[in-house]
Amino acid sequence: MDALLSNLRFDFVPGSELAYLLQGATGAFIAFVLIVTRISGLVVIGPVFGHPAIPVQIRVLLVLAMSLVITPALLMRDHARTFAALDRNQDRLLTIDEVPHSLAVPIAGLLKRAGKGEGDGLAADEFFLTLPAPATLIEFAGLALVEFAVGIALGLGVLIVVAGLQMAGGLIDQQIGMSLGNVFNPQFQTESSLSGELIYQLGLAIFLIAGGHHLVISGLVNTFETMPVGYAWVSPTAIEFLSGLVHQSLVLAVQVSAPIMGTMAVIGMAMGFLGHTIPQLNVLVVGFPVRTLMGLFLLGLILPAVAEALARIIPGGIEQLQRVLTGL
Repeated sequence: MDALLSNLRFDFVPGSELAYLLQGATGAFIAFVLIVTRISGLVVIGPVFGHPAIPVQIRVLLVLAMSLVITPALLMRDHARTFAALDRNQDRLLTIDEVPHSLAVPIAGLLKRAGKGEGDGLAADEFFLTLPAPATLIEFAGLALVEFAVGIALGLGVLIVVAGLQMAGGLIDQQIGMSLGNVFNPQFQTESSLSGELIYQLGLAIFLIAGGHHLVISGLVNTFETMPVGYAWVSPTAIEFLSGLVHQSLVLAVQVSAPIMGTMAVIGMAMGFLGHTIPQLNVLVVGFPVRTLMGLFLLGLILPAVAEALARIIPGGIEQLQRVLTGL
C-alpha cells in the first residue's frame, strides 16, 4: 500500500489548477459535513424520525442519503433564489436589515466591496455568498453546533405540539380511574398513561397521513435558501417561539381533556348527591365503573375531533416554525 501511495503523482496537473481542485474538494466536504449536521438535528429529535423504534443504522442511512442528494443541489444553486427569499420588500435591493443575524457581516463585506455604505442595498448581480472556511477546528465545531441547533429546533417544535396529546391523556386517565395502568413510552423514556399513549400514537398517525414528514423535510431544505450552509443562526425570536409552543401544547392538552374533565366533575357531584340521598349505597363501588365507562365513551367521541384539529394545526405550525427559524 505504501508503495502504491509513493508512486502516486500529480505531475500532470499544473500547480495552480491542483490547488484550485483541492480547495473545491475541501469546500464540498465541509459543506457536506455541515449539511449532515443540520439534518441530523432533525432526525435525532423529530417526530417519527427520532423514534427509538427506528434503528440507528436506518436513521444514519437516511441522513447520509438526504445529504448526498441535497449537497450537489446546494453547491450548484442559483444565488438569485436566495436573494429573492431574503428580499422581503421586493425592491430588488438587499439591505442588512432584511437578512438574518448570521448574514449581516457577509452582506456588509459585499457592500464594502461594491463601494456602498451600510445603509445602501445590494443588487442581485452583486450578491454572492461563499462557504465560510473555518481556520481552526474550534471554528468548524462552532459552525457544526449551530447547524445542529437549527435541525433540533425544527424537530423540537413539532414534537412539542404532539407531546401535548400525551399530557391530555394523562389528565383524562386521572379522571376516569386508569392512571395506575401506565405503560413505558420509549420516545420520552418515561411512563405514560394508556389514554395518553393512545392519543399520542393517533397524533403520530395523523402526522404521517397529513404529510407532516414531507413538510418537515421540505421545511428543513428551505432553510438553506435563507440560511445557506455555514450561515445558520438560531435567533432569540425562534427561542421565544419554541417557548410559546410549550404554552400552546398545554392549552391543547386542556382543550382535548376538557370535555371529559367537565363530565367527570358532573358525575362526581351526582355521586355525592346520591350518597347523601341513599346512605346504604356504596358510592365507591358504583362510582368507579360509571366514571370509567363514561370516560371511555367520551374518549371515543372526541378522537375524530382531535384528529381533525391535528390535521389542520400541523401543516400551519410547521410553516410558521420554518419562517421563524429563517428570520422571515
